[in-house]
Amino acid sequence: MKKVTIIYGSTTGNTERVAELLKSNMDGADITLADASNAEKEMVQTADLILLGASTWGYGDIQDDFQAYYDSMSEDLLKGKDVAVFGCGNSDDFPDVYCEAVNLIKDKAAECGANIIGEGLKIDGEVDDNISAIESFAKSLL
Repeated sequence: MKKVTIIYGSTTGNTERVAELLKSNMDGADITLADASNAEKEMVQTADLILLGASTWGYGDIQDDFQAYYDSMSEDLLKGKDVAVFGCGNSDDFPDVYCEAVNLIKDKAAECGANIIGEGLKIDGEVDDNISAIESFAKSLL
């Protein structure tokens, strides 16, 4: 059974909801779900796959709760690990920095030696309008 850890940062609850939907669509996996402010190194060290998620705030910034986790990401923690990234954003109001947090996290994980899985899941607007994309992304990771 594949061991998966999902670590997310969420202010309004949208990214948390995406994390929960990902978990519920990864049948057959042993999944640990954690807010970034409560994530522990062991959760990553023991996982076969790590999903990292944060929404984009301000003008292309990583969500506040996830920022400290982002700053702590290191080669010691992520080298050789399979990592996929997801996040929420708004392409209507911020088209030039839409889901920039996904790009930043993906780039940082790659710099830390992680094996990046896919391009990442970018949720535009309401979570409910993206359920099929979330389900497909989850199933593609197992």
